[in-house]
Amino acid sequence: VFGAGMHNSVDHAPALPEGSALVYGHTHIKVNEESAAHPGLWLFNPGSVSIPKDGTHSYGIYENGAFRHVILEEE
Repeated sequence: VFGAGMHNSVDHAPALPEGSALVYGHTHIKVNEESAAHPGLWLFNPGSVSIPKDGTHSYGIYENGAFRHVILEEE
């Protein structure tokens, strides 16, 4: 029912309480924003540490009530 990606996952999301979050992956593209289609639903995709599709290697963290991305720098 919930396919990979923002549009598949979000467009088919069940009714969720205000303040809910939908955490998804597979697309390898970072997302950290409120859904335009479902106000009150937060969307988070951590991106990818190995095969990013948006140019930066990243992973996600949830702490103190918020999601954030950690961008890995090349040394």
